[in-house]
Amino acid sequence: MRVRTRIGTLIAALPMVAATLATPATAAPRADFKWVALGDAYTAGLIDATGPEVIEGTGRDGCGRTAGSYPEVLRPRFADRFELVNVSCAGATVANVMSEWQEPQGRNLPFFGVFDPDHPFGAVPPQIEAVTEDVDLVTVGVGGNTLGFIEFMYACVVIGQWAAPNEDAPCSQHFTTGWDGVPTVDDRLSALGEEYGEMLRTIRAMAPTATVIAVGYPAIIPLDPRGCDHGLTPEGIRDFATVTYPDLAWLRTDVLQRLNQLIADQAALNGSLYVDVQAITEGHDVCQPESRRWVEGIADSVGRWSLVRPNAAAHAAVADVIEALLLAGES
Repeated sequence: MRVRTRIGTLIAALPMVAATLATPATAAPRADFKWVALGDAYTAGLIDATGPEVIEGTGRDGCGRTAGSYPEVLRPRFADRFELVNVSCAGATVANVMSEWQEPQGRNLPFFGVFDPDHPFGAVPPQIEAVTEDVDLVTVGVGGNTLGFIEFMYACVVIGQWAAPNEDAPCSQHFTTGWDGVPTVDDRLSALGEEYGEMLRTIRAMAPTATVIAVGYPAIIPLDPRGCDHGLTPEGIRDFATVTYPDLAWLRTDVLQRLNQLIADQAALNGSLYVDVQAITEGHDVCQPESRRWVEGIADSVGRWSLVRPNAAAHAAVADVIEALLLAGES
């Protein structure tokens, strides 16, 4: 797929940029291209394992954008060419990108006895308001909250406490039967596909010359989840606590893989590029040793609540792929 003309111009200019960086400058360089980053916590960063929070303007807005998130990792690399507008926000849904105001929660986790001193935060506008006609690049990483992945994870932890960890799959049964009016995964994916496609088309309409990159979700769960620690021990909480092994297998294949395939399909249908974060992060899931772990579990390696989100290593890998994608593009 051909990257749009203005991005191609940027790529052609990179050797000149490198030469400029090697010589003293008499004036601050001007950013010729505009990049808008949209997304949820998997874009924003949020957790401690992605570095300190980036605070702009008058103070924290509760969205949890951190220095180790992939937009902020890329900001200095193209600082003289791109003006980055990062409006990603932890907890965002497709609706929060498109049309609905969001009430960010920051790091407020009352269920776990963690209270953000700045909570409550003011509502933030739909992220798409940052996308204007002059934008050259839009990255968007969203969909998991609309599907309900965190809802699934919470439910699997709670229900799994009373299940046989090697045999039972109470969570998958809960979300696939439609019992008690609970929307099934199939129903949710069907609705999400329509919303996601409409979002990409709206971004294209608002920024017709922009390159749009849809960013998927990481490999959170290993191919064989039986290697994960189970239970409410420190080791178990660093993985998936009381989620049973059959439910972990279901979450990997029937939820996360299908979510990523949906994003890839919608990107292809709507003239967007796709970053396959699952492929990038395979073998670096929650249950790997700390040296190879790119996604934190319920808690991170030092016991801070992470609630299954990528750490700085995962964001750095995604940043490298996005950079390579731009460098490989054609004008």
